[in-house]
Amino acid sequence: MPKYLNETSGLAVIDGDVWTQNDTYGQNKLYRLDHDLTGIAQVVTINNSRNRDWEDLAQDQQFLYVGDIGNNLAKRKGGVIYKIARKGLSQQPAVVPTAVLNYQYSDFKKGWFNKHNFDSEAITVVGDQLWLFTKNWKDEKTKLYQINTAETDKVQHVKPVAEYPSKGLITGVDYDPQTATLAFIGYRKNKYLGYSFIWLVKVKNNKPDWSTGIYKRLGIYSQWEAIHWYGAGRLLITAESNPLNKAMIGIVDVQKLLDTGE
Repeated sequence: MPKYLNETSGLAVIDGDVWTQNDTYGQNKLYRLDHDLTGIAQVVTINNSRNRDWEDLAQDQQFLYVGDIGNNLAKRKGGVIYKIARKGLSQQPAVVPTAVLNYQYSDFKKGWFNKHNFDSEAITVVGDQLWLFTKNWKDEKTKLYQINTAETDKVQHVKPVAEYPSKGLITGVDYDPQTATLAFIGYRKNKYLGYSFIWLVKVKNNKPDWSTGIYKRLGIYSQWEAIHWYGAGRLLITAESNPLNKAMIGIVDVQKLLDTGE
């Protein structure tokens, strides 16, 4: 990845172009990558916004959603999601959000740094909802909260729909409506290093059906932060830089997993 994107944390693909952003007190900017995915082709400033901890991007047919949802310190009872018009995004140096979604966890409890269950780094659009999945530091599970994309006039107080055995820290998610499949990415820290993984989970009756889940470790360990469906049976993923690796981008072929589960 370009050096400037050392904290890449989310992905979106609009009209074939790949977009990303930096997290945690980075600038309030979106970055469109070159077609070879190694350089920055465009920078777009999102005016009237603040990058407190931008952790993920999501999209539907009309809008791009920028999730200021990170909460490592457990100081936030919720987060902010900026709603950006997709049309003409690649021709503008700056944009203003068409709306802002504010939410709070109805079950929020105070916790300690990296020892609580109210952090989040993963959002995706399913139907007319934003699905937010938590990064549970305390028990390495994930909770699902559903946010109404049209409700912008008040703070949404959201309750957990369900909790799932993610077996690690979820850092990104994307939904493919063609196959009704959620793709998750995350990592788990062992005593000395750890490993990264993906989950492929079907959606049934407007909920993840974790009984269908396919779990695989990734061959290259890093802090993989973002995931996006990138054509049939392929996933685009990015990792922020760390002491062992530079920021990276890669493609994972999961067609065989989808076909056979192995």
